[in-house]
Amino acid sequence: MDDVNTQLDDLLADAFSSGPAAEASIAAAEQKLGLLFTPSYRLFLSRFGASLSTVFEVYGLSQPTAPDNPPQWMDAVIATLRLRPDSLPEDSVNISHDGMDHGFFLQCSQTDPLFDGPVIEWGPLHDGGVIIASNFVAFVAMQLGR
Repeated sequence: MDDVNTQLDDLLADAFSSGPAAEASIAAAEQKLGLLFTPSYRLFLSRFGASLSTVFEVYGLSQPTAPDNPPQWMDAVIATLRLRPDSLPEDSVNISHDGMDHGFFLQCSQTDPLFDGPVIEWGPLHDGGVIIASNFVAFVAMQLGR
């Protein structure tokens, strides 16, 4: 996991992040979705919460805000539940969007906490979606052109 820590630190060094999500918040999000997040996405949540770079946004779990101050980041749980049950790949969490027609979904497991699922691009060009990255870290690197 140290290698993933280093990779995420390097990839997101210039990103604006919401701040670490507490373990209790991560566990509550998993329970609400009925999924176990991949180890690298859990690490991202525990270190960054959610992130916004000049290139793209990674949905996550950010700190609550006041009603007159909307959140800077998209909440992954809200984004995922909004698309259930028909508009997203099974056993996945919505982690990003291209700003147009395509969303990006991280495939998770319901039972295996070590499952490091792929990222699926889902939209009108893909009947049923297409795997675009082997895992969460590869997706972040790809979005940043690395």
